[in-house]
Amino acid sequence: MRVGVISDTHGAAAGLARALGALPDAEAWIHLGDVTGDARLLEKQAGVPVYAVRGNCDLDVRTPAEQVITLAGVRLLLCHGHQYGVRWDRTRLFYRAQELGCALALYGHTHVSLVEASGAVLAVNPGSPYLPRDGRAPSIALLTIEAGEVYPEILLV
Repeated sequence: MRVGVISDTHGAAAGLARALGALPDAEAWIHLGDVTGDARLLEKQAGVPVYAVRGNCDLDVRTPAEQVITLAGVRLLLCHGHQYGVRWDRTRLFYRAQELGCALALYGHTHVSLVEASGAVLAVNPGSPYLPRDGRAPSIALLTIEAGEVYPEILLV
């Protein structure tokens, strides 16, 4: 299964368009907040399921702040990350994923792409396709899930 992961789009249609252009064959998308309206637009444009959480810039309380989903047999924790202080350290995020029995923690907020492991938990931040920070290029992430294993990749868009 091929899953696109995007975060911190901040209402930029150009960022969504670049993401869709880079991954037109995604079977699902995950939007990790800032701005949740972009997740609805992404679902309409991609024509596949989009799982979303709200970020620190989102006011729509109908969208959960965090959720656990299972895709192709793998449990994933979705959050924006600000609630776990990910800008400075991801320890609390790793503990939360472990507590929930998740193999993967997906987060945004920092606008900096990163793939990192701690014990049995893998954390992925797709960066931002519109407002990357720390000299990074605009990016999203691709999760390839096969036989219960997750293979993450950062894609420049």
